[in-house]
Formats: sequence, structure tokens, C-alpha cells
Amino acid sequence: MTNALAPTPALTARRSPIGMMRAAIGLDAAPAADMHRPGKAPVASAAAATDPGAQTGFTIPPDRLRWLNKATFGFSTPLDAEFLGLPGATMDAKWQSWLDQQFNPAAIADTDCTNRIAAGGFSTLNKTLPQLWSQHVVSDYYTRMLPAYETECATIIRAVYSKRQLFERMVNFWHDHFSVFGFDYDIAPVLVHYDRDVIRPNAFGNFRTMLEQVATSTAMQLYLDNYASRGADFNENYARELIELHTLGVGNYFGPNPPFDVPCLTSTIHCPGSVPAGYVDNDVYEAAAALTGWTIKNGYWQYPNDNDGSFVYRADWHDRRNKIFLGLYIPPNNQPAMSDGRAVFDRLVAHPGTAKFIAGKMCRRFIGDDVSQALVNAVALDFSNHVSAPDQIARMLRTILVSSEFKNAWGLGMKRPFEMTMAGLRGLQANFHPRPDNTSAWTLTERFVSQMQICGHRSFSWNPPNGYPDRQSAWASTGALAMTLKMLSWLPEMRVNNDSSSAFVSDIVAQTASAFPTASARTAGAIMGYWCDRLLGYRPEPTYGVVTSFLQQNASASEPINIDNDAWGGGNTLKGHYTQQRLRTAVGMILMSSDNFRR
Repeated sequence: MTNALAPTPALTARRSPIGMMRAAIGLDAAPAADMHRPGKAPVASAAAATDPGAQTGFTIPPDRLRWLNKATFGFSTPLDAEFLGLPGATMDAKWQSWLDQQFNPAAIADTDCTNRIAAGGFSTLNKTLPQLWSQHVVSDYYTRMLPAYETECATIIRAVYSKRQLFERMVNFWHDHFSVFGFDYDIAPVLVHYDRDVIRPNAFGNFRTMLEQVATSTAMQLYLDNYASRGADFNENYARELIELHTLGVGNYFGPNPPFDVPCLTSTIHCPGSVPAGYVDNDVYEAAAALTGWTIKNGYWQYPNDNDGSFVYRADWHDRRNKIFLGLYIPPNNQPAMSDGRAVFDRLVAHPGTAKFIAGKMCRRFIGDDVSQALVNAVALDFSNHVSAPDQIARMLRTILVSSEFKNAWGLGMKRPFEMTMAGLRGLQANFHPRPDNTSAWTLTERFVSQMQICGHRSFSWNPPNGYPDRQSAWASTGALAMTLKMLSWLPEMRVNNDSSSAFVSDIVAQTASAFPTASARTAGAIMGYWCDRLLGYRPEPTYGVVTSFLQQNASASEPINIDNDAWGGGNTLKGHYTQQRLRTAVGMILMSSDNFRR
């Protein structure tokens, strides 16, 4: 008996559109070592020889496009023009100039982005923590969530329009690393403070400084419950994630073994004496005890007048017994306030495992899933050698971005849905003004963030404490890809008021007509070449050929495409509304192409 629900052979495995996308990106194809040779096609997998849906090669973009795509939220022609205008006789020299500029974000004029945020009507972004606490820790749901909504909108605006692209990418990285669920009922009122006063000031700064500021932030205190940890009844939630996710990483976990069973590392300049290779559960408990009394002013019954949401150390809530953490003896009693908690942070930051864990994550974010241990070690050495430097993180990042591995790699990673969407808006030069709206109407912003939620990558919406994953396998399932493709196909159709009568956020037809003022020059090849250049910076095959054929339909290659009116023409001449819609769809196809997914 035939199963009516069985897929047809033409749509099974990688012959399906999404399967071909997976193969084209490289998820089911060549080994990583063969996927990133500039100027060469990757080695095909064995399956590619028999599967016509498996692509065996792809066009490698020019150097500057690879670099800019990985270091920003996406290519755009204004970004490219600015890069080419920088000092330097070679692309390598211009890259150094661009990095020098980007590592000094305060000196970059960011007028367009600043004006868009100022025009957004946001009411919470400049409120102090006490103001956020008193005005938004309320029962009205919209008022309570408003700081989170506005932080999300400002994040989108900055990703699309800010010229401080490298800085924004690092802010995004640290929000994943020190992740909190921003739309939690307790955290949403103070998310503005977490983003503005904790993550952003430290994005290029010192890891140890950021680590303590995260620990004492109201958002993290509430998210991982350290605000309620006191005395012998300590709460281990934050201490466990501090070690497992924020510093040493789970790869350095030695299980529930006795502490002294952990093998020792050799002595290093920053870790004198005998240092255990990793941590055990007992280290988590000792760290939790060391951090008791680190809490917030939340009107607790013992301190009813302390209620502004700020951090406070309660000495009478602190576990004052002696502790042993990662082999470090922390003496009991009569110690300065917060000293044993800070000793825990110092010990973690000095541990070589933390340096390698942070370095590995940074390399993966900016290069791809498979990076050499040699580069990770070099970046970890920067971490350790500059452990007290105010620009420690910037030094690490520069090492990554000037490495031959970064410069040569392509196709080792896949853009995540948020990055794909921001890149699409940047390439389209869309005029998008996201803002929260407490009305009954289904607004464009609501639809936009809802689509991002469906893609699984709405800002500040990852519930577990490990942050959004950055390995491509996490985003390469059929469901995740399908929702991302749906989002990308919608971008050229977005309208300001989310209805068919309002203006397009990016008017594809008008921009095409402006690029080709002479109607006779509007061949399918010329039009789609223009849009490949706009969105990707180059014309990769087979993407360029596919979208050209789609727009051309029955017309000849030299025949102009009429996009000027809404009438339907006869013969082979394609006119009017139908061609205009086909043009928007073709632009969406470029956004959905495997070439656009690669990084």
C-alpha cells in the first residue's frame, strides 16, 4: 500500500530546495579543511557525485567582501565605498585602516543611526536604573515590558544603520556569552540598563571588569537568582553558569569528583603554584558561598527602604567560612567586603582554561565552526598577557581579524537568522523604523519581531543561560532554514504600515528604475547583476544565472524588461504589475541564496 504522505523522489534528501541549500552552504558536503580555499571550489563530497542537488563548488568573493561580511552585520554598497576610500595602496592596508577606525568607535560619526534612535520616540533608553525600577516594575504588562521592547528596537537600528559595525558585532557576541532572557517578567524592566551600562561599555574592554559588572547587574542577579543567595542556604545557579558558561567552559568540568583528584597544570605567570586543570562540583559550591550577600535593593522585608534595583553587598547575608576554590585557599572572617567573591573572579580569569574558552568562542564567531588550535592559542595568549589591560578584548579581536585564517576562510560558518535579516535590510538600504506600539493594530514592528521569533533568533529571547548557539548545525535544520528563507523572502515586500496601500520599506522597483533611467537598458541580466552587486557585492554563479532566468522568463537576453506600469503586455514582452512582483521575488531569491548564507 502506497503511503500518501511519503515525499516524492524529487523532493527527498538534498534534492529538496532546503536540502540543496544545505548542500550548497556546505552542511552536507566537503570537509571543513577544503571549504575555505580562496579562489578554489571546495572538494565535493562522495554524495555529490550521484546527487544532482548537491552543489560541488561556489564562487569565492573578493577579499574585502569576505572580511567585511564576517566583521559586520552585512555587506552594503555604502560600506564598500567607504572601505575603498580608506587610506592604503592595497586591500590589506585598507583593512588595517578600517580596523583602526572600528576599534575607536567613539570617534566614528554615527549621525544616521543616532538620529533614527532619537526619532523613534523611545522613552526608556535614557532612564537611570532607579527610574527603570520605579517606573517599570509595575503590574501593567506593556509598561513592564517596554524597556525590553525598546532595547530590541534600538538593537535592530544599530545593527542595520550604525557605522560602528565591529563594535555592534561584539555587543551581540557578549549578549550571547552573558545571556539573559530579556523578556522575562522580572528582567524586562531593567534590560536597558544591562545593555547600556554593562555590556556596551565593556565590549572592547577588559574581561575581568566586565565579568564583575555582569555579576552585580540587576538583570543577571535576577536571571540566575544570586540576589536570593545568602549564608548556608546559598543558591548555586549563578555560580555554576559563571564557571560553566562565562569562564572555564564545560570542557574543563571534571564532574562530581573530589577537588584534589583533578590533575594539576604547570605553573604559569598568571597562575603561580599548583593550578587544577579544571573544576568539579565542589568548586561550584565554594564559588556560590563566596558570592553570598551579593544582591540587589529590591525592598526585601529586612531592608524595606532599599528598593531602587541597584546592587548592594549584605555582609550579614555572607557565608564567612573558609573556602577552597580551584586550589586557592580563601581564609575565613575579617576579610574586606566582597573579597572572597572577587578572589573567585580573579582565579577564574587567571586560569588558562578561561583564556582558551573565550578565545575559541571569539574565533568561532568571526571565522567559523572549525578554527585552528594555533589561532585559538594565539588569541588566548593575548587574553593572558593583557589580562589587566583596559583594551584586552580589542587586542584579542585584532589578532583574529588580521590572521591569515580569518582573511582566507570562507564557508566555514553560516549566518544566523538575525545576521541574515540585518544583512538583508542593509543591502536593500531599507528605511525601517522599528518601534513598540501599544495599539490593537498589527504593526510592521510586531510582525517583524514575530517573524524573528519564528526563525528562533529574536533578540534577547533565548531562555536558557547558554545564549544563542553560534555553530551552523544549530541553525541548519529544515525547520530553521525554512523559517529563515520565509523571512528573507518577505524583506523586499515589507511595507511601512504593514498594509498593501503603504509605501515599501525598500522600493525595489523604484530603485531599479533609478539605476537604469534608460528603459532599453533594463535587461534581465543587467537588472539582476545590479541587485547581486547591491546585496552581495559580486555576481556568483549559479545564483546570478538562476535569478536572471527567473526574471527573464520568455524574453530574449537582450530584450528590456518593462517595469514601468501595471498593465499586462502581449507577446514575449513582460510588463506591468506581474513583472514588478517577479522583480521583488527575484531580489528575495538573491537574499535566500546559499551564497548569501555563507560566511
